[in-house]
This record gives sequence, C-alpha cells and structure tokens, in this order.
Amino acid sequence: MNEVLTKEKLKGSPFANPLPHIVIFGAGASKAAFCGGDRNRKPIPLMNGLPDVLGKPWRDLVNDSNPPDEGFEAQFSWIRSQTAYSNDLLQVEKLIVEYFEALELPDHPTIYDYIVLGLRPKDVVTTFNWDPFLFLAHKRNKSVVDLPDIRFLHGCVGYATCPDHDILGCPSEMCSECRKPLTRSKLFFPDNDKDYAKDELVYRDWEVVTEKLKRAFHLTIFGYSGPETDYKARQLLLDGWDQTPMLDFSHVEIIDIRDEDELRGCWEKFIPFSHGMVLPDFWCSIIAKWPRRTAEYKLSASLHGIPAEVLGPFHTKSLHELQDWHSDLATAEKQSSDHDNT
Repeated sequence: MNEVLTKEKLKGSPFANPLPHIVIFGAGASKAAFCGGDRNRKPIPLMNGLPDVLGKPWRDLVNDSNPPDEGFEAQFSWIRSQTAYSNDLLQVEKLIVEYFEALELPDHPTIYDYIVLGLRPKDVVTTFNWDPFLFLAHKRNKSVVDLPDIRFLHGCVGYATCPDHDILGCPSEMCSECRKPLTRSKLFFPDNDKDYAKDELVYRDWEVVTEKLKRAFHLTIFGYSGPETDYKARQLLLDGWDQTPMLDFSHVEIIDIRDEDELRGCWEKFIPFSHGMVLPDFWCSIIAKWPRRTAEYKLSASLHGIPAEVLGPFHTKSLHELQDWHSDLATAEKQSSDHDNT
C-alpha cells in the first residue's frame, strides 16, 4: 500500500523548521474576495475602474488636461507631471483615499480571513493594494491563532508604522516603543518611476519580503498582474526568489482568472522547471486545501514523493466557526513549540 500523509498526521505537530510560504496580493485578490462589494456593498475597483468611482471630478480633470488615452494609471501619472493641475489632482487623491478608507470587512468570513488564518508566523502575506482588507483581516483574527507576518509593498490606507520601529498599526495609533504617532507610507507612486525604495516605510517591508523569499519554498501570486510599470518591483521579488535553496523543488502558484498561457508568460522567470500551477480561484489553492500545513504538504510531496490527504477547505458562513477550526490546528503547533523549548 502506498504511503500517504493522512489528515490525522497533518493535524498533529508540524514538521521541524519549515521554510516560509510567501503570498503576494494584487487588486485581483480583493476583487475576487469581495465580488459583491464590501460590508456595505461598495464595489472594489480595479485600477481602470477608478474613473467610475471618482465620477465627475476625474472626468472634468481629464477633459481639462487632455492626457493620453492610455488607462487610468498612465493618465494619473501624466497629469501629475503637469504642475498646472496639482490642486485638482490633490482633490482626486483625497477622493481615492476617502473611498478606500471607508471600505469594511463583512461579518462573515472572507478569503482574506481564510488566508491569514491558514498560514503561520514563519510565512508572509504581502499586498500591493490601497484597500485595508489585509490589515483588517489580520487585526480581527490576531487573538485567535499566531498569524503570518503581513507586509505592504505599496501604499495602503489602513496601515501605518513607525519610522524608527517596525510596528504594525493604523494611522490613529501610537508607536508602542517610542509613543510617537504612527505614520502612513506614501500612497501614490508615479507610473513612470515606481521606485519603492524612495519611501523608507515601504522599502523596509520590501527588504523583509525579499529576505524571506531567499528561504521560501512556495510562492502564491494572487490577482497581481505584474505590470510593466512595476518592473523594479518584479526584479526585487525575482532577486530574492532566485536565491531560495528550495528552488529546484519549489512551486509558484498563480491564482487568477486570466488566460493561463498569458499568466505563464508573465511569470515565466519565477517558475522553476515549469513548476507552476495556474488556478482559477482561491478554493483550489494550497492554503485552502492544507491550511496551516502548506509546508508539510509541499515538503512531503516534493522531497519524499508522499501525497497528502486534503484538510480543507472548511466552508462556513460563521467567522467564529472558522476561527475555532483553525484554533484546533494551532493547538498542535503550540504543543510542538512548547516541547521544543523544554
């Protein structure tokens, strides 16, 4: 009989010293997680959907400035380069911030809850999104189990930190170390010069993520298109990923509804030896099927050729039920950690 990593074994103590799992969110992740809108049914726009959100102020600005018709982001950057429209653009930026600040999580579980609960402190979830959903999901689940590190690779309206201390908080809070008000990072980066190193708060998170990628075993890219304007960002990610000692065994998992050939072409430099999985939705992903045990599943299959029974997904409309289910998995992690420290 062929050996199988059973559910019972997976629910037990995790393997020793597993390597990190890195998740990268783009706007498509939030669109997929909130296809019907947020708590108040406010739609979650992709970049080129922002004109519909901004309405007349944006239409008037475009009519007055007459930028090239190359999509919202290109038009936004072009207008920014024209000093005559600085005040008008500041008003548009204010509207964008206010719209995203007002977004709320629903009471029921979301894909963001499944992801932060489904990973461990060794892992990192990162986002390029303005919306606050990753921060809010982390905040409402942090007392349930030990959660993954979360990092912001672009400006985010819900997140603030301290210039002197690596603190996770929101703009209304104080630093727990120095008691200074927390600072929000830069929100808007020009389309023609997306150099995230120019903002020290954003770049600090980039440094953490690239270092983690150097030791990662699995990379999940969820709804991030990796546009040409993010060339520097893609190169930073690739520089880290290329150095992982697990590269020969690693997989890149792409969750996206776009054409598979297009996606593989976009991310081909990241996919070692064609070890790439293109999935149409989150529920087919490794995190959904092996929550809090993605490393155990992957190492067992790739290094030892032993398949694993699936643990999930655990479907429920109750956030408390979802939290309790993951808490049971985390109990074995705590027992293992206590044993290792004795």
